[in-house]
Amino acid sequence: MKKALFRSTERNPSRRIVSGLVAGTLLATAWFAGIAPASAQMVVIAPPAPVYEAAPPPRVGYVWVRGYWGWDQGRYVWVRGHWSAVAREAVAPPPPPAPVVQVMRLSADALFPFDRGDVSDVLPGGRADIREIAAKLSAAHFGRIEVRGYTDRLGSSSYNMELSQRRADAVKALLVEQGIPAERIDARGMGPQDPITHCSDNQSRDSLVSCLQPDRRVEIVTHARTGNRYAPLAPAGATM
Repeated sequence: MKKALFRSTERNPSRRIVSGLVAGTLLATAWFAGIAPASAQMVVIAPPAPVYEAAPPPRVGYVWVRGYWGWDQGRYVWVRGHWSAVAREAVAPPPPPAPVVQVMRLSADALFPFDRGDVSDVLPGGRADIREIAAKLSAAHFGRIEVRGYTDRLGSSSYNMELSQRRADAVKALLVEQGIPAERIDARGMGPQDPITHCSDNQSRDSLVSCLQPDRRVEIVTHARTGNRYAPLAPAGATM
């Protein structure tokens, strides 16, 4: 049983049954301001309200960069404001880091069959979700996005990294097919990094696979535009 616990869930056919039951229980949140997403496999995660930080007195040679919400290790984190040095020859201060406007989290179990990760493998429901995401991104005039693929911790690290990268690349390719510029999309395979579950190995294999289901995911992290490079991002209901 110990050995069975560390075999990749992507290689076990019984995972089809477990994954199907668990993935079917996910609830979708509204898109931006009450617009329903394509299916219950997509969860939209908006950032919390901005944190108030009083700006310090002016400082010669520096510009104050306000705090903002960033996305790190599967959750929002507040990045505190800080001073940034301005080069003497600079005409204008550098633009602040682009805040994360929204995160779309997709179940990898709903996007792909077990042990698969190519564009041709994406399931119909997953394709529908990605079409919906692309349409909303186009309407919102985003700055750039990151597509992050994740696996659970079972199986070898090298295999999981390779599989997660294939899945991130597949989602990027489908977004590009829907008209999102490829140069504004970064696709990254994260493997088992940034788990969002706390599952004990002291349980049956099927229970462990079920518990780890949220870790098997693809996150589409949307950043606001910076400066005047892209059209303004102004989705309905945005709080940033």
